[in-house]
Amino acid sequence: MRGSKKADLSLSVNAIVVFVLAFSMLGVGLYVTNLIRENVGSGITSVVNIQDLKSPPSAEDPITISREVTLKKGKELKLDIGYYNKNTEEATDARIGISNCINPSGEELSLETGGADKTTDYLLVVSPKATIGASEGKGYKIKIVDNSKETATDLITGSYVCTMVAFNPDSTDVGSLTSPYEEKQFFLNVVS
Repeated sequence: MRGSKKADLSLSVNAIVVFVLAFSMLGVGLYVTNLIRENVGSGITSVVNIQDLKSPPSAEDPITISREVTLKKGKELKLDIGYYNKNTEEATDARIGISNCINPSGEELSLETGGADKTTDYLLVVSPKATIGASEGKGYKIKIVDNSKETATDLITGSYVCTMVAFNPDSTDVGSLTSPYEEKQFFLNVVS
């Protein structure tokens, strides 16, 4: 028995509608997946091209950070930082950290690991490592996190004078936290 032409036409129209809907849903799924990947990726620290920074680092300004940055208590702050190695040797495994801060009361608060240890440092600095050749620069995407609830140090609101450093956490000589590749002071405003 042969099917009618009307039934064949109806079947092919249904097939076309199903294909169009399937490809539409595939497109929406890919779009949503891309959005999720971009949002998750923006929270990950990484090394970036220095040309993408608002203020690329140079020999005259080796660490580029805003003069003042604001951190809400209990929150995190994402920053783009530039580092230019003006030394004659490469900066091995250089990462960005904070060596110390002076709180609004005038007390100096040191960060024992440059902001890498969540059990001891009241500020965490999440930063990737990069080896930077002599007279070269790199951009970093970093996070500064208020970790004071996990430590005995309470971050009081106000303006802190902090020292940002480019250092090698594994070094005990040049490039160590006590003798960093480079350092720069900035104001960290802690607000409620």
